Amino acid sequence: MRTAVSSMLGLLVLACAASGAGAQSGAAPRHGGEQSNLDRLSCSSPTPDVAIASCTKLIKSGNLPPEVRDLALRNRGFAYQSRGDLDLAVADYTAAMKLDPRNAGLNARTHVDRGLVYAQKGDQAAALADYNEALALDPNLASAYVDRAAILGGDNIRALADLNEAVRLKPGDTAAYVGRGAVYANNGDQDHAIADFSAAIELNPADAVAWRDRGFAYRAKGDGVRAVADAAEALRLDPGMTSTDKDLALSLQAGGDPKEAIAAFDKAIEVNPLDVPAIKGRGDSYLAEGDPNRAIADFNRALGLNAKLVSAYNDRGVAYLDMAKWDLAIADFTTVLGLNPSFAAAYVNRGEALQAKGDANAAIADFDAAIRLEPVMIEAYRQRAFLRQDIGETQDAIADYSQVIALDPKDAEAFRGRGFAELAARNNDAAITDLSAAISLNPKDALAYRFRSMAYVRKNQLQRASLDDEAALRLDPRVGR
Repeated sequence: MRTAVSSMLGLLVLACAASGAGAQSGAAPRHGGEQSNLDRLSCSSPTPDVAIASCTKLIKSGNLPPEVRDLALRNRGFAYQSRGDLDLAVADYTAAMKLDPRNAGLNARTHVDRGLVYAQKGDQAAALADYNEALALDPNLASAYVDRAAILGGDNIRALADLNEAVRLKPGDTAAYVGRGAVYANNGDQDHAIADFSAAIELNPADAVAWRDRGFAYRAKGDGVRAVADAAEALRLDPGMTSTDKDLALSLQAGGDPKEAIAAFDKAIEVNPLDVPAIKGRGDSYLAEGDPNRAIADFNRALGLNAKLVSAYNDRGVAYLDMAKWDLAIADFTTVLGLNPSFAAAYVNRGEALQAKGDANAAIADFDAAIRLEPVMIEAYRQRAFLRQDIGETQDAIADYSQVIALDPKDAEAFRGRGFAELAARNNDAAITDLSAAISLNPKDALAYRFRSMAYVRKNQLQRASLDDEAALRLDPRVGR
């Protein structure tokens, strides 16, 4: 599109020069007369059909210089591209480059335009070849670096190198900053991504895409407040931007505001009732709001549109867990694992449901499977520890809690759990050490005080036991029962 704009300007210059020369000399306009000049102006029309008709007349004219027909081919190619006639666009761009093969600078930009058409057609190899040829003809063509980076797929190193070069060559090009920010974000480097999106916004505060993508990066960093603000600004700048309401909703969701997220999802779904991610996202927000019935209704709707949406099965299973519908939950998690056997969280979730049904062996097998898939998955160790402690496998429970603490030394719940397991094993000193750690991390943990008081009683330290009991009852009167 950038090249086509340059081509249109070229035609306008030719038209004005021709008519101007005729006026100065008193002679009739050259190369086709007045109608020819009108066709040259119309060939640069933003209306594709008008441009195509006028450019075609110029191309077929036998008395115009080659440079005019060359620019007419390029402009008609752009008009075809704008209209969606991609094969015709390719043909015109190709013919233009053959008509004037010595014009390296203009041909470099035309290779970029043809590359964009190939990319639209899904022919990434042909697009890449055009971008490479463009840079061979003009190594300083920033747009070629930006567009080549966009089709390099998962090769983030090469894409980043191209975008660095584009920024160096054209530091005022917002597209280069937005593209580089997207690569950084894909690499998980949200800080550099935010810096690039911010640079693009500083250059062009009306760039809705930069605002939207910076919101994505803030959301990935867990900064829900800034994510919401950026998504809202993107929506203000471009109310018709695809998925902007959904982006705002996801940011609100990440920021811990499910109620507002639901309202934003409502707007996104109203615009596009078939937006599966928005429907599923609203279901997650309903689940976070403690409304499993509405959550399930949204998950059902999303699955009706995409029967292989793994996350919807998993989250519907979680809703069934909340409702103590163990068999329905197990069925959903089993479906998840049939579609994606590497979904470790589904093993943990199914294990919880199996444990609730009293099938300890099957539950432990699921927790084992989750740990094999993700050896650093804290929740799998924690759930297996709960179950092992429940069925009297105290030493194994202590080992699992120890693994949780090794992965997260500030996990108060794991210290409390291990302390209780040590208490069950009559390791009173170890129990007191762990329960003291739990209380230090969470001074409002009534159960940790209660369990430590039991350990103190065993050690005949009755005054300390009494103080812990008082603290436990003050924090939660239920521990007395």
